[in-house]
Amino acid sequence: MAEAEAVAAPAIATGMTRDQRHWLLRRLHSLSGIIPIGGFLFFHIFENAFVLKGGPVWWKETEFTRNIPLQVAVEALVLWIPILYHAIYGIVITATAQPNDYPYERNYQYTLQRITGILAFLFIGFHVFSTRAYFYATGVETDYMRMHNFMMNPLILTTYIVGTLACVYHLTNGIFTFTITWGIAVGAKAQTLVNRVCVLLFVVLAVVSVAILVAFRAPA
Repeated sequence: MAEAEAVAAPAIATGMTRDQRHWLLRRLHSLSGIIPIGGFLFFHIFENAFVLKGGPVWWKETEFTRNIPLQVAVEALVLWIPILYHAIYGIVITATAQPNDYPYERNYQYTLQRITGILAFLFIGFHVFSTRAYFYATGVETDYMRMHNFMMNPLILTTYIVGTLACVYHLTNGIFTFTITWGIAVGAKAQTLVNRVCVLLFVVLAVVSVAILVAFRAPA
């Protein structure tokens, strides 16, 4: 009896049961993957697509991002904190996941979602450390020539391709699961349609992303 009261006390103190907290945290996890993380990824791909028109155009068009006021604070609130929360709670979800009876394709996508989540988190850490963190530590901007040298290194290019594709898949499949979690795609037909659209979106973004990385290999 004493143990039951001890277990119930935290739930009463917070006004929420364990299941209710999990429900809330899971939805915050889902939402953070779309806003702001997913939104930034779309924007990041869009702004870097200017490199397809050449290095000088890319450098000019990305000037806005480099000159945002209170940049460190903005990056922390919009990216670093949401990414850390999304990654940490994603690990919790993976560790506590129960076997399901989804169709084979859905199970396959779920497994890829977990794998790409880990790859994306590691890649983002590498990308931030070698670009933004490097700038804050040295004052040296990652200009076209620096990105060009990165992409001319086969190991770094491969890392960027794998990491970027992991980010893109995790986002596009995450959009699909977001529509289910939030009750937007209800029913098998609606979910199948959304799933197909998200797969198509992945293909488009994957092609564009790889084209961007390859474009950085062009001489300045």
